[in-house]
Amino acid sequence: MLLPVDVRRSLQVTTWGHTTRYLRHIDSLASTEVVDAGSAPLLKQDATFTLRRGLADSSCYSFESVNQPGRFLRHADSRVRIAPDDGSALLRDDATFCARPGVGGTGVTFESFNRPGSFLRHYASAVHIASGSGPGDGFDRPQMLTADSSWTLAAPWAP
Repeated sequence: MLLPVDVRRSLQVTTWGHTTRYLRHIDSLASTEVVDAGSAPLLKQDATFTLRRGLADSSCYSFESVNQPGRFLRHADSRVRIAPDDGSALLRDDATFCARPGVGGTGVTFESFNRPGSFLRHYASAVHIASGSGPGDGFDRPQMLTADSSWTLAAPWAP
């Protein structure tokens, strides 16, 4: 799935009943929060990323923070956060996501480059990578994995 690069976008949740929520970073961790026209400027900036060619694979994508340039969404211990590009292979692998047609039937799903079969997923307002193979009550549970792993690349909240 081809996406535009070097453009700002906001990642909107597609799960029914939660479509006013967007991926944002706060205290270096990724979460989802309701964002709208009346939201604070900092929240709008935290919810906007520049879509880049993947740091580990140029056919995939990396998300650079708009208000903290040089910091990218990456996973560590299955939790998604932002971190500076330290030049390490691990950071570049963790910060690369391959676009797939939305597994929930809409939008786009982002598969972890270095953990195939694990997808960028929101759960209880936090953002993780998950495969749906975990216990029934945690972020890696199979229930709702398809709905919670699809995103809309929406217009950016921060210009």
